[in-house]
Amino acid sequence: MPTQIAEPGITLKQPRKITLVASIVEQLVTHIQNGTLKSGDKLPSERQLMQMLGVGRSSVREALQGLVMMGLVEVRPGQGSYVKSNLHSFMPDLSKPGLSDNLQREMRLKLIEARQMIEVEIAGQAAARALPAQIEQWRATFAEYARYIDDFGDPRYLAAHADFHLSLADMSQNPFNVMLVQAALQAVPHTLREREFNFPKSIDLQRLRASQIEIHHEILQAVAAGDCAAAKAAVRAHMDFERALVMQVYPARAETT
Repeated sequence: MPTQIAEPGITLKQPRKITLVASIVEQLVTHIQNGTLKSGDKLPSERQLMQMLGVGRSSVREALQGLVMMGLVEVRPGQGSYVKSNLHSFMPDLSKPGLSDNLQREMRLKLIEARQMIEVEIAGQAAARALPAQIEQWRATFAEYARYIDDFGDPRYLAAHADFHLSLADMSQNPFNVMLVQAALQAVPHTLREREFNFPKSIDLQRLRASQIEIHHEILQAVAAGDCAAAKAAVRAHMDFERALVMQVYPARAETT
């Protein structure tokens, strides 16, 4: 049974065994998002969290450190940990190097989940609404993307990749879609993506690049043909590919209690 505490009145469950820290963070973030934990509220002490969650001090401390780095929590010396104010503009800062691999993996998977919810529908709208001139400009953007893909760290590749997805959103003829996609793309800044440029040796980079080009080309072709269903399916396949890649680059590791 979940254990409850008097202040600030939240309920926590024992975290999943494979990603303890990520599970702790996820639960606390959920309480912050739904308002159970409000700005200025004091979090349970480390000892309370250990008892409530059934985990060791190291897992609790790493989770709290992650929340601090995400900008959700502040530590007041001698007082404890508190939920920060101005959380209405919260955007997880994934650029912090102190985040554990498991936590980065979980956050990236959540980001891909969010992108899929947004960009699949955007692709369908773009297929129905894109103007011929926009399609032609988009083809040029794709050509730049394919041209510089040999170096994942090349700023020209990064810019072309972002432009590809922003152009897709622009073709939906809804400026709010552009804002949403831009926010999602900025959630993983270039400094953090450097980790992904150092792919494990098990990944065939030549095949990876070819797959990336093919995936984006299929999106382009479906939208250019005005095929809404195919455009949605192509973006869905893109997100499935990204999800599999993240799981290879950031393999799950057991975390001790």
